[in-house]
Amino acid sequence: MPKIEAGPGEFNAGIISSIINLVCPQCGGSMLEFQCNGRCRRNWLAEWEWANSELLGSSSQIAKQ
Repeated sequence: MPKIEAGPGEFNAGIISSIINLVCPQCGGSMLEFQCNGRCRRNWLAEWEWANSELLGSSSQIAKQ
């Protein structure tokens, strides 16, 4: 598995941005809702929910400081 060099929240933001733009983060195919219509045919709903919860969690921790 390749190592991803990203700061806190950057990877989550990339997933969120791709899904919002209806582009699969994995293969670059088009998406309908959370389902990739490209090569990988992956459903991104679980990753969407995880990325949103992580992003919201990190922003609430920053606000507490």
